[in-house]
Amino acid sequence: MTKYAIPPVDRLLRGISTNHVETVRSAWGELLSARAPATGQVIAKLASEVWEQPPRGPSGPYFGVLLALLDTLDPEAFESVVGTLRKRRLNPLHRRTLEVVAQRVGETPACHIGDGVPVYISKDIAAPAMVQTNLSRWSRTRGLALDGITRIDVIGRAAHLDYLGRYNMFFSGIVLTWPVRPQRGLRLWFEKLSAEFTFYHEIGHHVCGHSEGGQVAEQEKEADDYARRMMRRARPVLTSAGRLLLWPLTPAIRRLKAAHHPSERAG
Repeated sequence: MTKYAIPPVDRLLRGISTNHVETVRSAWGELLSARAPATGQVIAKLASEVWEQPPRGPSGPYFGVLLALLDTLDPEAFESVVGTLRKRRLNPLHRRTLEVVAQRVGETPACHIGDGVPVYISKDIAAPAMVQTNLSRWSRTRGLALDGITRIDVIGRAAHLDYLGRYNMFFSGIVLTWPVRPQRGLRLWFEKLSAEFTFYHEIGHHVCGHSEGGQVAEQEKEADDYARRMMRRARPVLTSAGRLLLWPLTPAIRRLKAAHHPSERAG
């Protein structure tokens, strides 16, 4: 049996269940290349009665993946299917997934960076213009490779989130967190530097082709090295003189970091 004997939507779900990044990326790409037939296949999957039953085995994430895929393939069909699914007796877990993903209905990018990478900014962030300005500037850093990044989501930082950023290795998307309320002074300066480093770090995961989930030490080091390289190019004066200039502020910066996101990290 050749790899093409299995429909790409089924290979996509198989890749999700086995955590096989290459399979997911390959199947996702095929589905995007055949939008009309792929849309019909995804709608058929979502029409199944299985979503009214408790998830079994690896089927838990399937529902959300299919919804996200449909939104990417055909936003109008996605909106229609969301309305239909809301009328069904979905399992509570799948209903929560539906409501989370349904927030994409009518969603439009706040801006685009690079060669058209869409940036979506959560409505709970009070200063979206600042986010746009910074991302636009960071994206112009010499040598930064955004090719293949599908989207960037900027969400409000919250106590239950233990990360500053995330790279979705399956779909090559990036999630960044940002303070909900505007910051000032030293705190604002620190938050912007932290967000910039995280931005480069997550892109580093993409550029390095990382395909193992979780906090893998070697992958994190490679992403950090990439981020440091981009920081040196974006801020040559600051990075070259940073140790001397920041040394007197080190205690204050440590207290600030510990107070506002003690367990957060780029990942």
